[in-house]
Amino acid sequence: MSGPFSDPPQPDDGRDTLFAELLEQVADLSDQLVFLHRLIPQALALSSKEQAAELVQEAAALINTPRAALYLDGQWISAAPGWLRDRPAPRRPTVLPAGELHTGAPYDDAWRPTAVLLIPCQNGWLAMWGKRQFQAGERSLIEALGKLLDAALQAQQARVEAERYALQQRDRVQAHAVWRAVAPETLVTPPGYHLNLLSQPASDFGGDFQFQEGEWIVVGDVSGKGLPAAIITAMFATSFTVAARNASLSEGLTEALHDHLERSGAFCTLAAMQIRPDGALRVFNVGHPPVLLRRADGTLEEIRASAPPIGTFPLLHLDVERFWLHPGDALIVYSDGLFEAETPDGEAYGLGRVFDLARRVVPGTFNQAAVQALSPYVINDDLTLLTLQRDTHARGAHRTLPGDLADLPLIGDALREALPAGHPVLMPAELAVTELVVNAIRHGGATRVDLRVHASGDDALLTLTDNGAPFNPTRQEERSAGELREHGYGLLIARRCSREWHYARKGDLNRQTLRLRVPAPAAPAELSDLAALLL
Repeated sequence: MSGPFSDPPQPDDGRDTLFAELLEQVADLSDQLVFLHRLIPQALALSSKEQAAELVQEAAALINTPRAALYLDGQWISAAPGWLRDRPAPRRPTVLPAGELHTGAPYDDAWRPTAVLLIPCQNGWLAMWGKRQFQAGERSLIEALGKLLDAALQAQQARVEAERYALQQRDRVQAHAVWRAVAPETLVTPPGYHLNLLSQPASDFGGDFQFQEGEWIVVGDVSGKGLPAAIITAMFATSFTVAARNASLSEGLTEALHDHLERSGAFCTLAAMQIRPDGALRVFNVGHPPVLLRRADGTLEEIRASAPPIGTFPLLHLDVERFWLHPGDALIVYSDGLFEAETPDGEAYGLGRVFDLARRVVPGTFNQAAVQALSPYVINDDLTLLTLQRDTHARGAHRTLPGDLADLPLIGDALREALPAGHPVLMPAELAVTELVVNAIRHGGATRVDLRVHASGDDALLTLTDNGAPFNPTRQEERSAGELREHGYGLLIARRCSREWHYARKGDLNRQTLRLRVPAPAAPAELSDLAALLL
């Protein structure tokens, strides 16, 4: 009813409808803000797939959807009905309207007609159902949830990988420290020597190793690389201590190492040196590249392997070489990483170049020279270089006799240069060495005899090398001291004065290694004639 005091009717210009739409949009925006405000912090804190499934369930509750399930990395993280498990993964966001999907018996959850919302994720998909329809805004929110899950799960995987990497790095650092404890980068230099070591593994853990045990310096190479080789190296270093104390070194090495290596399918090469302060060395080589004995004048002798690597066959016999390092002499030990280095064209550095380098450069610069020589080559394996040189300033002498008996006085000159004046073994040493040189020239046909000598207390350490026919004077039959003969006393003197006397045939050379000392006063009666001769 209209009257004089009633308001005049207002035209409907659509503003009420617009206002209602704005209110609805504000409400939707508010719901989205609530949705995102609640879910984003939880998504950022995800630490497992189970938490992601719980997040999906909570998102479903926020849009009043009774059911939700999440499929990730090939499995359902939460319970899913049979009709859902049989569906292929969606390729894009999809809404299946109510009635399109049969959810009745024999399927589970057949309690009423339902629409189904399917949203793909990077590593799976999620589904929501249980109501008749999904609004466009709800679909947009769940699509946003799918993207949020992708980002959150990727971040969670990145954290897992970062933690795993950090743990691996920590383990590698600790393992590297343990490996370096048994294969240190530096060794203690024995008194009277100069020692240079280069240890350059191909990775964090090397198959090459070096360590010291009492008077022993040990260099070796375990088959394989990386952590397994490092574990065997640690075991080896521990076991060698036991083996070195065994009366039979070969039995000790077999007992301590062979069975372990054989069971693990590994093997190990070994070059070990027992070093005495006076220059006396014992060296053995088991499957390792030739150890080089470099004399002060550049002459090389090879100490080749006398047995296959440990772990391949039981070590039934072990040849131990005994010799002296005279002033300036050196041992050079290296791993196969040196001579197996290759150019880009596949040419190996080779043992020939190793030997030539060892002759040309002084031992103290061998490691540096080898690294420089390898600059055009690719080193594919661990590289270990060790040089042990006798002090070049120690007192000693070296003489070369050209196979002429007229040069025998050079023997006395060398002995007096190497031994202090009045040294007790000077006279018997001159007689003994003269006899040995005469035998080498007359009976062996030697055209070159090298004498090297130095003193150690009351001992004279001598090395005689000749190019004559093979002849081992240590096995010659001894005659009585009183028997009159032109020659032979020198050999008898050498035998009576020798604390050590070793013979070895090295290539085309005879090498005799003697430690001479005047016999003790309590000598056998047969030495009385010998003593008279010396006087």
